[in-house]
Amino acid sequence: MVYNNDFEITDEDRKIIGIIGSAIGNEDNRKFRNEALKTREKKLKDLNETKDKFFSIIAHDLKGPVSGIIGISALLKEEAKNLDISTIVQYAELINNSSLQTHQLLDNLLKWARMQEGKISFNPVTNELQLVADEVILLLSDLATRKKLMITNNVPAQLMVKADTEMLKTILRNLISNAIKFTPTSGKIEIKASIKGSEIEIVVADNGVGIKAENVCKLFMTDITFSTHGTENERGTGFGLILCKEFVERHGGIITVESIPGKGSQFKFTLPYHSNY
Repeated sequence: MVYNNDFEITDEDRKIIGIIGSAIGNEDNRKFRNEALKTREKKLKDLNETKDKFFSIIAHDLKGPVSGIIGISALLKEEAKNLDISTIVQYAELINNSSLQTHQLLDNLLKWARMQEGKISFNPVTNELQLVADEVILLLSDLATRKKLMITNNVPAQLMVKADTEMLKTILRNLISNAIKFTPTSGKIEIKASIKGSEIEIVVADNGVGIKAENVCKLFMTDITFSTHGTENERGTGFGLILCKEFVERHGGIITVESIPGKGSQFKFTLPYHSNY
């Protein structure tokens, strides 16, 4: 017997996320139900991994720098009258560094959470890549100056990319700040780009500590918490790279890593090319 059948697909909050409607027989009906259940199970698994990652970062990586800020500021408050100006400046730099790291982590967390809920807007427009890179480099210039790092913007002038401007800035900010974190004093960081058919390949390269081959595959995985400390013991969560991957894929691009321990890393990602002609 053949009959009409509607089958609802819901998420973990029992909110309807899809309806399968068709004229099917009993055997086909079972197949459709099984496929729908598999789809729902995968979505729930992904949501659970997302939730676990979110809470792990809040519990460990966010608590650490906040506790550091409280501890150092309390010490400064109690002993400021007895400290020389150079020590006070040193404490202030520690507080500032922890604050900047915490702010970036919070910003990434909020953007990622909004994206998981489908609430983040996506408005691709034409961007002059060199100018966007300059803006991000300027934003991170204090961090680079403290480590005496040279950041070179070798993106060709008037190279246009079709991208959501805020997402593009977030991708570059995370990749460049990671390069700063894992490049030793007096090191070099380079941003470059080239046209590859209908896409632009953007590269953030450094001559830092590099990444072991067995760890490269862990960088973009939500179900594995992988992080290391920077060359000056800077804290990291690896969370920014997960956000980069999602933003790049939202544009239909891919992100890859090439790295040699002790020699440096190259993070490459692609975005749609926009020709002026």
